[in-house]
Amino acid sequence: MRETGLMRPVLYRALLLFFFALVACTAASRAQRSSSAEKVTYTSFPGEAAPRTSRLDTLLQQIRWDTRRAGDQNPDGLRLRFEMIRTPESDAGEPAQYRVFAEGAPENKVYSLGVWFIGKELLYRHENVYLNTQGLLMRHKPTPEQETAMKAPGDEVVLIPETASAEPVRYVLLSIDNQLSIQGTLVPHPVVGQDQECTLEARIAEPGTTAVLIVADGFPADARLSLVLESEGSAAHLDVTTDENGHAEVADFPAVPGKSQGSLLITAEASDCLPSVRLPWGVATSAKAP
Repeated sequence: MRETGLMRPVLYRALLLFFFALVACTAASRAQRSSSAEKVTYTSFPGEAAPRTSRLDTLLQQIRWDTRRAGDQNPDGLRLRFEMIRTPESDAGEPAQYRVFAEGAPENKVYSLGVWFIGKELLYRHENVYLNTQGLLMRHKPTPEQETAMKAPGDEVVLIPETASAEPVRYVLLSIDNQLSIQGTLVPHPVVGQDQECTLEARIAEPGTTAVLIVADGFPADARLSLVLESEGSAAHLDVTTDENGHAEVADFPAVPGKSQGSLLITAEASDCLPSVRLPWGVATSAKAP
């Protein structure tokens, strides 16, 4: 789902810039940062109660999971990579299948693969997972013929997540000696807006889409972005700064007083692009995978 056909005549852009300035004056106070040591930037709409610390902690954990970073259990900042397997079933509308790679991870370890669904606890669904030299996740130790294979039908780990639009599923590959942990986020049905090289993605962060993660990519490095958020007649404004890779990830609580569901429109303005994306909220979600 993409919202890419944005009108950009001079008058439209001038009116939109005026709207940015107006919202910034009236709603900038809604932008908040959690009190965690590593802060979560988030916004909510007037009249809504401040989110509890436990909700902010979960959002922070999701943002950490989604972002490439080095750590004690992952000193090289390795990430899981998901490759769609094109099958007749997926072409006919059945859930797509994915093979998984952990490029750069050592082969001489045994791993477990865990999955974290929105609103659920982390579960380990695949035990005794092995890697070949390509980083392909396999259900048994690779044979000599499979050592350099990029696929191994019948022997590779296959994921078949069933998700709603914008619903992420997070996976972690953990060595059984607990020395290495590699994470990755898969969004089978992303909701993305794009303008030139800039992309703006909305991801469900809580069941019912009561919280949303906003992921910006492809923007200039270390650049200031102005986000305008509109939900059922209410507006909020949030300023964020991209990292050295032109990436930023923030949160929003889209609920407004007197409404049980609605639609959230997010627009991001940078120096030379203006992507926007829309996501319904108050809608039940239920991801599942084998």
